[in-house]
Amino acid sequence: MIVSHAHKLIFTHIPKNAGTSIRQWFMANVPDAHPMPHSKKHHTPHHVHQHSDYTHFAVVRNPYDRLLSQYNFHLEKYAQHLAMHSKQVFHDLYAELQQGFRHWLETDYPMADRRPKWYDYRWCPQSLWTNERTHVLKFETLADDFRWVQERVGVDAPLARLNTTSNDNDHGIPANRVLLANHRELILSHLMVDFKRFGYAPDFNRSGKQPS
Repeated sequence: MIVSHAHKLIFTHIPKNAGTSIRQWFMANVPDAHPMPHSKKHHTPHHVHQHSDYTHFAVVRNPYDRLLSQYNFHLEKYAQHLAMHSKQVFHDLYAELQQGFRHWLETDYPMADRRPKWYDYRWCPQSLWTNERTHVLKFETLADDFRWVQERVGVDAPLARLNTTSNDNDHGIPANRVLLANHRELILSHLMVDFKRFGYAPDFNRSGKQPS
């Protein structure tokens, strides 16, 4: 979590939702921005018991796209680790990831993770990272939505894109639909709350919006 006391603003970093880009933007452009003491990178507003008059904000994303992004990110990162390290653990984890998206989804946590966390990055709903004080930005419209942050802190600097994958994680692409199709029941059983709360369509509607 990143806090700016001057602007009474707290950024909640949901994994694979442009959080690294936003963290670095804040550290570069907001003089008093810093990691919140006694908080971890992906803590939620529920971990913060002070600053009740501060505004939280977070970026949310279509749950299908976010799962694809998580898998592809870890696959690419562990491939990079193999080029730099000879530790057997990296070879073992990469071999697990190479067994495919189905294996990654269905294998017990924490497959493909180096150490336990308080959440399972696949199945922890994004809703748990938000509360009634959270201003929600959409990943799909982030260039426009981020203006709210820029205006709040009075900085026009553009937001760079960091930690992206080489794969296109759009669930509307036919190849990605094939990957997701056999897992929709499992995905919806965990993440339907996010589809409903943030207005995403669980039926592969490419607009990302629920029908009215």
